[in-house]
Amino acid sequence: MDGRTSTMIKAYGIFFLWLILGVNLSYAEDSVAQLMQRMKTDTAVKIAYQETRTLELMDQPWQGSGYMYSIPPDLMIREQLQPQHLLMAVDGDKMFYFDPENDVRHQAEMDQDNPLSLNMAVFKALINADEALLNTVYLVEFTSKPQRWLMNLKPRQDSDSGFNITVSGVVDQQADSIKIQQADGDLSEFVLQRVVAGDELETTVKQLYQTLVGE
Repeated sequence: MDGRTSTMIKAYGIFFLWLILGVNLSYAEDSVAQLMQRMKTDTAVKIAYQETRTLELMDQPWQGSGYMYSIPPDLMIREQLQPQHLLMAVDGDKMFYFDPENDVRHQAEMDQDNPLSLNMAVFKALINADEALLNTVYLVEFTSKPQRWLMNLKPRQDSDSGFNITVSGVVDQQADSIKIQQADGDLSEFVLQRVVAGDELETTVKQLYQTLVGE
């Protein structure tokens, strides 16, 4: 697998985790099992995001923004609007990427036996609200504080690698902050805001999906 594919997998991973957890993660006093149960939704969801990446090889942070869309139980799409238009998605066990400006498309399979896509197993677990799979892949630590709840995730097979995900939100509300620390030192921080949810979004999401896969 070449470097570009590896980078894509990392980007997919970052995207799908903040999208899945941003949809409906709340209730700081609950257990992880209760949180997972409440993550299930029957309607399409749209979330606005602001992203900041602090990279080891760059002097200034990278800024991006756009929207995330979800149609349960399997389809999720990220539409990056700034600094350039990009589309990414996961549909079942398939991942998609489309760069409209350069007319470049990529498709990859989720493979839980592949070390590069091992972290994707947790995203699939969250998509399906599968706590058993989540706990198989990651060490999960959930805590409640007076004003906010927090969930910390580390890879179970290599918990000392330096890779760490922190998801948090205001008590009794959905996630509004996700920080992803890569093992190589890169840090991605997301600020999320739920825009709208409802069946009427499905037409928009399906149109984006058709554009993404080239149908």
